[in-house]
Amino acid sequence: MQLSAPSETESGARPVRIGVFGGTFDPPHIGHLVTAINVRYALSLDRVLLVVANEPWQKVGSRTLSSAKDRLAMVQAAVAAEEGIEASDIELQRGGPSYTVDTLQALRTLEPNSELFLILGGDAAAGLDSWERPDEVAKYCQIIVVDRPGVLSEVPPGFTAERVAVPRLEVSSTDLRQRAATAAPLQHLIPEPVISLISQLGLYGDEQ
Repeated sequence: MQLSAPSETESGARPVRIGVFGGTFDPPHIGHLVTAINVRYALSLDRVLLVVANEPWQKVGSRTLSSAKDRLAMVQAAVAAEEGIEASDIELQRGGPSYTVDTLQALRTLEPNSELFLILGGDAAAGLDSWERPDEVAKYCQIIVVDRPGVLSEVPPGFTAERVAVPRLEVSSTDLRQRAATAAPLQHLIPEPVISLISQLGLYGDEQ
């Protein structure tokens, strides 16, 4: 994937290139890390933020979620040893339902000398036009769609996106919660510090 060199601001400083990778992260797993690491490399990003949703509006009511505090703690444990990958509590600090457009707007205020890159999986990208104030999302960031090798995800009309291919990993948070509930092995699917934290916090014991 060929990208043009980052432009400079009027002050002459190169903009900080920040990836924004939002999610419920219940729990965070190796697929999340592989995506964040590979997109950071492919786009020469300075940082990738794993933004933990406070109240993910698309999932509220569909199942019982782990607390936002516990999900943030798991993401912090997952990325502690990963250079350039950070956990972000910006949506927890704001409170209420988590809308990406509000997060991008807040990050633009906090990081005025930055370029924001919104990292989306194929399913999320396909539903962009159903998001809160979708027309504003593209104004605040460049949209990056993560494709699996040989798969080209669809983007709704009116949106443009760059694409990054990452290794295909069949890992889902739903399956991992069920495995945790039955004490099935989680090694190599979830970072070891997160496995320890799941046990310490007593998470997912009531999954059906």
